Amino acid sequence: MRALTVTVATAAAAALAACGADGSTPEREPEAVGTATAADHGGGATRIAFEPDAGYDYFEGTTFVLDEQVSVGGTVTSASAIESGDRLEVWTGPCAESFPVQCTVEHVEVLD
Repeated sequence: MRALTVTVATAAAAALAACGADGSTPEREPEAVGTATAADHGGGATRIAFEPDAGYDYFEGTTFVLDEQVSVGGTVTSASAIESGDRLEVWTGPCAESFPVQCTVEHVEVLD
């Protein structure tokens, strides 16, 4: 049991280290770059339908779910301000191998 606790704590620390301490942009390249094609801000989370740029086809058809734990930066500071047509860079956590792929979201930057 102790080994499991240490493993979980280590994984959590590594995940947090990937993001800035203040919720800033992670210090790695984004996993997805593209355009929000729709934004639904109801139900306690923001759901962003996403159209990936060329080279990010893995995310074709994906809807990213942004809850209160997802940091947002760039030209807006909250998920509720993201609109259809916004250009996005998305940093993800684990992804379920499905179609469309389903990924947890760590951080989103809304581009100019």
